[in-house]
Amino acid sequence: MKNKKTIIIVTIFVVIAVLHVIVAKLIFSGSRDVNNIENTDSAGGEKPPVDISPDKTTPDEPVPVIPKKVAKVPAKAAQKLSPAGLPLNYLNAVRGDIPDLPGSKEAKSGILVDLNTRQVLWCKNSDKGFPIASMTKMMTILLAMEDITAGKASLSTPVKVTVAAYKIGGTTVYLDPRETFTLGELMQSMMIRSANDSAYLVAEYFSDYNMPAFVARMNKRAVELKMKDTHYINPNGLPGNDRKSQCESSPEGLVLLAEQLLKYPEVMKWCSTRTATFRPKGDKAMQLMTNTNKLIGTCPGVDGMKTGFTNAAGSCITVTCLRGGKRMVAVVTGMKQWRTRNKFVKELLDWGYKRDAKLGSIKP
Repeated sequence: MKNKKTIIIVTIFVVIAVLHVIVAKLIFSGSRDVNNIENTDSAGGEKPPVDISPDKTTPDEPVPVIPKKVAKVPAKAAQKLSPAGLPLNYLNAVRGDIPDLPGSKEAKSGILVDLNTRQVLWCKNSDKGFPIASMTKMMTILLAMEDITAGKASLSTPVKVTVAAYKIGGTTVYLDPRETFTLGELMQSMMIRSANDSAYLVAEYFSDYNMPAFVARMNKRAVELKMKDTHYINPNGLPGNDRKSQCESSPEGLVLLAEQLLKYPEVMKWCSTRTATFRPKGDKAMQLMTNTNKLIGTCPGVDGMKTGFTNAAGSCITVTCLRGGKRMVAVVTGMKQWRTRNKFVKELLDWGYKRDAKLGSIKP
């Protein structure tokens, strides 16, 4: 009996010990499998850590809104663009209205370009000139930045308000001849608030207060950039004194102009700023400027560039967008309202990134 009891007791201890070993192995194995789910691919090889930053998102994935700091990165550092000045490639462009995007029917003209490859994904009357309203300010800003880069002034250069600038109408920051602002403040108000009076004053400053000379420079630069069917009559995009003449350009021309502005981090910073104050806090005339481009902060990857509206031009926009390292520029003119324009542009960008992914890298 004692031997039987001893054998039973020993057997129980052995079974318990074996069970402990099995349980320990299962726990250890399960823990390791959980880690493998996150760090290895289906083939069992090591997978790099997941990068969910906007620049790494693939076009077919939901794209998170770009953090503010991304918009401040110089465009050259953010993506590799093909050399500026090369012709755009229309080989695989969808021309005219896009069947999947009903909003394209309302646009009088437009274009969507992948600047990495210069591939045109969509175009509609893209080489014809149409009224562009405040998108005119893109050329005014470019000439100002080129002069600043050449050492002719700086963003901190003070500029006294003139009576001529004070009299400019439309959207303004209510400049007063008793005031003085820096070039940086004036240029920021042009790109955020779309201030006509600031654009006029900046143009005055860089032309020694000879406006016809500045407008001549605008048209000369457009020719140099090969902007098709482009003609400027002033630095802000307002209708001419006869109410009939307009600043005009083609969607393709505006893409080439936007491409130049992408080189300037300060310009992109202003373009991507949603709100800012004009005049110091405490000043009775201080204004809270809200970006006229409502796609900033609401459409993934959009970091610029300029809106426009006049009765002749309709609702217009030039949009710069960066997703997954791909830099797109979209231009639309002649829409009836800014809300329908923005809805169409959002859909156009989503469509364009998906189409671009399907086409692959097509060199011009």
